[in-house]
Amino acid sequence: MRPFPRVTAVVLLLTAVPSLLQFAYPALLTSLRRDPALIADGQLWRLVTSSLVQDSGIPGTVSNLGFLLVLGWLAERAVGPGRWLLFFLGGVALGQVGGMLFDTIGAGSSLGLCGLAGGTAVAAWHGRDPLPAAVGTLYALLVAAAAVPSLWTFVAAAALAGMLLSRRNLLPRWTYGLVALMVGAGLTVIADLHGPALLGGLAAGGLAYRSRPQASPRTSIDVPLVS
Repeated sequence: MRPFPRVTAVVLLLTAVPSLLQFAYPALLTSLRRDPALIADGQLWRLVTSSLVQDSGIPGTVSNLGFLLVLGWLAERAVGPGRWLLFFLGGVALGQVGGMLFDTIGAGSSLGLCGLAGGTAVAAWHGRDPLPAAVGTLYALLVAAAAVPSLWTFVAAAALAGMLLSRRNLLPRWTYGLVALMVGAGLTVIADLHGPALLGGLAAGGLAYRSRPQASPRTSIDVPLVS
């Protein structure tokens, strides 16, 4: 029996409570969100708290919390709690750097989710279950479509994501990393902080698996980074 994904549960709880409270107390979002000017003035806590509230209304809050539950659960069961944290925090760290460089005011758990997307893409390449990588790629493509909103971008993102999900056991394992790299680079070029977050997840994945050979997809057994 696989262990309960406790890190996902804790992060989900820490994120869900303030994310839901902000609808009753709108000032909570303003007080916790990322604001480069205020951060530069010394309010460094916003680099952490901005991942615990959401700036995209009810649809974005439901989406982020839903993906945090599903992607987080799948990722932790596939790679273990240590790597989960490494991927998530890698996305948050590089995403916040991007937010500061791009002077982006906002909030959301999407940076950590992009980190999980990038990290699980690398994990799939190293023989781990491709399902978390496929779900993470779906999230990354939806983020990219939202950054360049049009009917065609959403149709293209949905079609590509559907193919990656439905054929995940047939595609080369490097496919997910390639898609994450292309989406991350593209979003970075248009000054969207989710681009650096995806690249941060890829870098964290490379760090986690830097000295491990690629394993067989059907026989690999993952060992968590920390117990």
